[in-house]
Amino acid sequence: MKIIGVIPSRYESSRYPGKPLALILGKPMVWWVYQQALKVEEIDELVVATDDERIAECCREHGMNYMMTGEHVTGADRVAEVASRTDGDIYLNIQGDEPLIEPDAIRQVMHIVMDEGVEYAALRTKIEEKSEWEKPGVVKAVTDLNGDAMYFSRAPIPYNFDKADAYLLVGLYAYTRDFLIKFLAWGQTDLEIGENGVEPIRALQHGAKIRLGISNFPTIGVDFKEQIPEVEEMIKKRDHI
Repeated sequence: MKIIGVIPSRYESSRYPGKPLALILGKPMVWWVYQQALKVEEIDELVVATDDERIAECCREHGMNYMMTGEHVTGADRVAEVASRTDGDIYLNIQGDEPLIEPDAIRQVMHIVMDEGVEYAALRTKIEEKSEWEKPGVVKAVTDLNGDAMYFSRAPIPYNFDKADAYLLVGLYAYTRDFLIKFLAWGQTDLEIGENGVEPIRALQHGAKIRLGISNFPTIGVDFKEQIPEVEEMIKKRDHI
């Protein structure tokens, strides 16, 4: 079974343009993500997928494998293009704005998608603070008793935070190649767009099953420049710099 790790990376971002190239301790953000993914020995091939020459140049400069793609509305669509052009069995969607991603979290989602009958896997983690549950930038996940996704939303769900556990969707996914080919062909759906680009909803609307593992691995997605100093301090502690 061939496992391909893909780091979808685009330059344009409404909240933080040029984010993949933002310097963290002197290295671009995408480089830090790449280094963490390299620690997962099970990955047979690792590639940065981008449509921007500036990111491609960064990859060449820092010795990172990359693939130029067309323009895409979501990271999953970009990963799906990589799948359509390569010969792999399992594809990992490793977010390019999570320089602190834990290799064990990548392994966890990878093993879930290898279970029989699973073609799309993701991770969720419990929301401890009500203020986090209320943030539109945090995608909430609701599952059935088997851990399969029922819905995702930027709205605060479930309705009563004090009566039911709430979970956020971790930006780390694994898919089979066959699923990605279908996903790319479907195109965006009304609910996906209505939730401001929550791409797993596309799969749910087409009847696909998404298995969500519970993860306790901490991570920080970088959405704003002001978060960089915090990330740098966490890397210093982790790497004893």
